[in-house]
Amino acid sequence: MRADPIQRAIDEDLVRVLYAQDPIAFFSHWFSIAVLVAIYWPHVPAPPLFIACFVFYALANCAGLALWICNRRYPQLVSPRDWIYLHALRGVLLYSGPGFAVWFAFQSPQTDLPLLHTVLLVTLAAGVFMSNGFDLLNFSTSIPFLLLPSIVLHFGSHTFDRTILAIVLAFFFCAINVYAMSYRKLFRQVVQARVDQQYLAESLAAQKRVAEEASLAKTRFFAAASHDLRQPLHAIGLLAASLNDPAATPAQHAKTAGHIVYNVEALNQLFNQVLDLARLESGVTQVIRLHFRLSELFDRVGSQYRPQAAAKGLALRIAPTTMVVYDDPVLLERVLSNLLSNAVRYTEQGAIWLGFRRAGRQKGGYIEVRDSGVGMAPQEHERIFEEFYQVENPQRDARQGHGLGLPTVRRLVGLLGGELQLRSAPGRGSVFRFAVQAGDASGIVASLNDSVAGGPAAQGRRVLCIDDEPSILEGLASLLERWGCDVRGARDEAGALAALADGFVPDAVLCDYQLANHRTGAQALSAIRGVLAREGHGNVVTLLITGDMASAELTALALQGIPVLHKPVTPARLRRTLEMLWQQAELDQGRPAGAVALGGGAADDSPPSPAAAGSPQAEAGSGAQSETQP
Repeated sequence: MRADPIQRAIDEDLVRVLYAQDPIAFFSHWFSIAVLVAIYWPHVPAPPLFIACFVFYALANCAGLALWICNRRYPQLVSPRDWIYLHALRGVLLYSGPGFAVWFAFQSPQTDLPLLHTVLLVTLAAGVFMSNGFDLLNFSTSIPFLLLPSIVLHFGSHTFDRTILAIVLAFFFCAINVYAMSYRKLFRQVVQARVDQQYLAESLAAQKRVAEEASLAKTRFFAAASHDLRQPLHAIGLLAASLNDPAATPAQHAKTAGHIVYNVEALNQLFNQVLDLARLESGVTQVIRLHFRLSELFDRVGSQYRPQAAAKGLALRIAPTTMVVYDDPVLLERVLSNLLSNAVRYTEQGAIWLGFRRAGRQKGGYIEVRDSGVGMAPQEHERIFEEFYQVENPQRDARQGHGLGLPTVRRLVGLLGGELQLRSAPGRGSVFRFAVQAGDASGIVASLNDSVAGGPAAQGRRVLCIDDEPSILEGLASLLERWGCDVRGARDEAGALAALADGFVPDAVLCDYQLANHRTGAQALSAIRGVLAREGHGNVVTLLITGDMASAELTALALQGIPVLHKPVTPARLRRTLEMLWQQAELDQGRPAGAVALGGGAADDSPPSPAAAGSPQAEAGSGAQSETQP
C-alpha cells in the first residue's frame, strides 16, 4: 500500500532537482547560440535554413524558460510525473537544435568546423549528464538528439580522421549512458532512503499521536471510573455507619439495608460493565456463530425491555421477520440489549422500533434500532462511543447509566465482523444499525427460546472441580450439589488425576486457570482429557474459570473455541453455560437433550464440536442481561 505515496515522493524529488538545474542550462544554451552564430554566419551555405534552425533553437530555449517559471509559480498545476514528462519534451526541443545544426558544419568549406561543433556538443552532453542523468526519460530524450546526428555525419564522411572521431563519439555515447545508469541507481537509492526515512518519521509521529490519545483516553477512563465507583462506596459507608445508631427503629434499619443493597447492586453492575470492556479489549471474548431465527432473538430482548418501555409510556415495536442469520446469538443479544436500554433511557415519548432490513444486501442485511428520543448533534456522534461519556449527564447521575453501553456495543459489533452505523440529529431521534450474515435454516440445531436454566440437565451429572483456593472449591461444590450433581473436588492436577484413577468419570470438568506448582488450568484439562480419551470417555465437557484477562494463552484458547468463563461468575451464568454445553454435546452425539448417560456421563469417543464450545461466550454478556440465582 506504500508504493504509490513513495513513488510520488520520488517523482517530487526528481522534479525539484530537474528544474533546479535549468537556470544554468538556459545560460549554456544562449551561450551556444551566440558561439554557433558567430562561427557559422560568415560561411553559412544556406542562410534561410540556418536562420530557421537557430530561431527554433532560441524559441525552444524560451519555451524551456517559460516552463521553468510555470513550475516555480504553479507547482501544483499538474502532477509530479507530468512535470517530468514536460521537462523531457523540453529536452527534445532544446537539444535537437544544436544536435541537428552540426549539418551546417559539414556543408561549410571550413574543414575544422565539424570538430569545433563536436567539442561543443560533447560539452553540452556533459551538462546533460550532470543535470538529467538521474532520470532515464529526460536523459534518453536529450543525449540521442544531441550526439547521434554528429556520429552519423562523421561516419558518412568516409575520411580516416572523421571516422576515428565518429568511433570516439560512439564510444563516448555508450560510456555516458553506462555512467548515467549508475548515476540513476545511486540517485534513486538516496531518494528512496530519504523518502523511507520521512515515511518512518511520519509513521512514528502518527503512532505517537495514537499513543498520546490512548493515554489521554485511559486517564479520562480512570477518572470517570473512579468517580462512579466512589459514589456508591461513599453511600454504602454512610449507610453502614447509620446501622450502628441505637436509636434507629427496625423499619429504619430495613430501609437503610435496602439502600445498601441498591448501592451494592449498582457497584456490581458497574464492575461487570468495566470487566466486559476489559475482556473485549484483551481479546479473550469468544465468537462462536450459530444458525438461528432472528425472530427468536427479537422476542427475547423484546420481552425484557417491553415492560421498561411501557413504564415510560413508550411503544416498543418489533418488526416480524423470518430471517435466519449466522452469528453469535449471545453476543448479538448483548448488542441489542444495550441498544434498547439506551433507547428507553433517552426517549421520553413516542416509540422504539427494532427490526431487520435487507437494504440491498444479497447475503444478509441490517438490524436496526430506531427511537424518537432526544437525538444528538453531529459533533457528538463519535464522542458517545468514548468510555464514560454521556451527552446530557455532566453531573454523572448513576440513574442515567455510566456511559459504557455504546462503547461496549461498538466493540461487540466489531468483534462480530460488522460496523456500527449511526444516524441522529437533535430532536429527530437516533438510528443504530449493523450488518448480519444470512444463515441456513437447515443448520439450526435448537431454538433460542428453549429454556435450559430450569431443566433437569444438571441432575445426576458428575462434575470434577479443580481450584487451589479451598473456599472457592467448597462453594462451587456446594452449589453444584444443590443442583443435583455428583461432585468431586481437587486442589491441583495431581488430585484430579487421582480422582480419575479412583474410577470417577466426569460429565464436566471445571478448572481454575491459575493452579499451584506453576501449572495452568489449560495444562490440567489437557492431561485430564488425555486420560479420559484413553479410557474411552473423550466427550467430556471442559470449562476454564479465570480472573486473568491478560494472558496470551487465554487469547489462544479463545481463538481455538475452548470455553472460558471470567470471574466473577454468577450461579445463573455457570448453570446456563454448563447446560448449553451438555445440550450441544448430546445433540452432536444424536441423543435427546437432557438424557443422562448411565455409568458416568458422556462416554462417546468423539470430542465436542466447535459449537459446543461456543456457549461460554454467554459469560461475556453479563453487562446487559439480568441474571438471577436459580
